Amino acid sequence: MLSTKCPGQDMRYWTADDVHEENCPKCGEVIEFFKTDIRLRCRNCKTRVANPRFDMGCAEWCAHAEMCLGAGAKGIQKKSFRTVLEEEFARLSGNNPENIEAMKKMIDGAEEKCRREKADMLPVTAASVLIALVKLGLIAETDRYIENLAEKLELPGAVIIDTKRLIEIFQGGDGQENYERDSNDKKEKIIAELFSEYGSKFK
Repeated sequence: MLSTKCPGQDMRYWTADDVHEENCPKCGEVIEFFKTDIRLRCRNCKTRVANPRFDMGCAEWCAHAEMCLGAGAKGIQKKSFRTVLEEEFARLSGNNPENIEAMKKMIDGAEEKCRREKADMLPVTAASVLIALVKLGLIAETDRYIENLAEKLELPGAVIIDTKRLIEIFQGGDGQENYERDSNDKKEKIIAELFSEYGSKFK
């Protein structure tokens, strides 16, 4: 049976730094926190203590955050990263129903492939959407666009750099024009597969 956990929440991928101890601010009792614990109740005085090192990680952008973190994920943000990208694509493509449906299928495919390959979904999804917009002639300056989007969503710098890199590799054509077939980069291979499967569906 396949695990429904993403790598960030699956303890098989954790390190020693993902578990730490804090003293209860009321009684001093030692409390052991996992990085995904939002708050725990002190065994001694029963005070609910917030985890000062709680790592939102992908919960801040993943559409499935509530599946991983439960009710604690509610209110993290109003929209998932995927929702924002889909809305941006719909707006720029003039709400073309065929293109919107093709993009939703592509992002579904990106999520499935990234989970299977344990690849970072943010740059793959962002790059795929922007490459499609370039292919449709709807944006030209991808660097400026991704920087504006990244500032709006507070994306990590590493994601911005990786997204730009992927766009440069796949710029223009059907999304595969400059792809090196012998590349070992999982994200590059996923994007190549996505445009091979869905690229012709954009009109």
